[in-house]
Amino acid sequence: MNLIIHRGTKEIGGSCVELKSAKTRIIIDLGIPLVDIKDKTKKFNSFSLRKKTASQLLASGVLPTVKGLYEGVDDGKSVDAFFLSHPHQDHYGFCQFIRKDIPVFLSRDAGRMLKAADVFLPVQFGKHKQFFLKNHDSVDVGNMKITPYLMDHSGYGAMAFLVETEGKKIFYSGDFRGHGRKKDLFEKFLKSPPLGVNVLIMEGTMVDRAEESVDSEEQLETKIVKEARSYPGAKFIFCSGQNVDRLVTFYRSARRLKALFVLDLYTANILHELMRKSMPVPSNGFKDVGILFTKHFMKRLEQKKMPDWYKRWRRYEISPASLRRKGGNLFVVYRERSQPELEAAGIRPGSVLFYSQWGGYMEEPSFKPTETFCQRHNMDIRQAHTSGHATIRSLKRLGAALNPQVIVPIHSFAANKFHELFDNVRELDDKEVFKL
Repeated sequence: MNLIIHRGTKEIGGSCVELKSAKTRIIIDLGIPLVDIKDKTKKFNSFSLRKKTASQLLASGVLPTVKGLYEGVDDGKSVDAFFLSHPHQDHYGFCQFIRKDIPVFLSRDAGRMLKAADVFLPVQFGKHKQFFLKNHDSVDVGNMKITPYLMDHSGYGAMAFLVETEGKKIFYSGDFRGHGRKKDLFEKFLKSPPLGVNVLIMEGTMVDRAEESVDSEEQLETKIVKEARSYPGAKFIFCSGQNVDRLVTFYRSARRLKALFVLDLYTANILHELMRKSMPVPSNGFKDVGILFTKHFMKRLEQKKMPDWYKRWRRYEISPASLRRKGGNLFVVYRERSQPELEAAGIRPGSVLFYSQWGGYMEEPSFKPTETFCQRHNMDIRQAHTSGHATIRSLKRLGAALNPQVIVPIHSFAANKFHELFDNVRELDDKEVFKL
């Protein structure tokens, strides 16, 4: 069997892995890179994908060169299958270019998340011939056996994969952690891992952040509650609408303070479409949750000819006037495009914005409008975040549990740091063929 990491050996994001036996080829993940293809000091511009064909993006080096993968590119037989580890754009962002005859395997939760996200986001997953995977239930593709394992990660429905063929076993960790609200998945995996793994392809997002303090979601919740008590005004939440663990953490914080939790149409629909009764949305009977209607998302739903996706929330709508009457006893999901409605409600003195993403993003130009908004209203910005990725301790625990012959780093800007943790590391370059 051959292993080729087309992208991701020396960077976070843009992951694309090919596994090839004598009879079968599969691809795992096809993400947008975080950094520019040619200048690694710059952020990748996802708007460059607009109205571009796969052929054009291949020619410019944006798409990784994988034969038999892209729609409209006549370069041979299609790959046998595509597997998606989880619904984050740095793992699925180029999936819109996959050939329509290629079967796509992913978890049902990831499929639901992406179906809803495609309504709102410019980077599309696209329509595919989808097959939903179940935890530990193996599927056969050609002469390969692929077993999925649900993992704890900030991407909902995240999976790792064990691939077996020709007497060899490769384990792809995908993105994972051991301190989220699904940490029991990680602990159960460690107690009963697959045996005889030859190669572990392991993510290393945090491998060069040994000094960074990492809280559990429960610890983060307690810190948010404590901080929120210091602010008599509204508590605004800056976080990804797809980070379900984090939304639950903020909801639980609001509930402990007997505050109203206010979603926007994007987050409300994402949570609703997951079809789980535990999601904190009014349609699940959560009476301490309201929905703020904004022109931006209503226009988006009208353009998509999906007015039902805002009409179903009308009875739970919180108008700017209602927000004003609630005073400061609010936790409100914030978006830059929701500023007009929030300012129409009036920003109470003593309000705060909880920033719940990686701190480095605050240095980017895209954060400037939010920073200006906070300055305009004398609002503090407080960081309230914990990583969606494995700590060094969790990396070591996974490595010890699987005890592979070789560990291959991926999803890291510091792959060389793996040598400080393990004595069986094989660093690869993008496109290098590793023969097992």
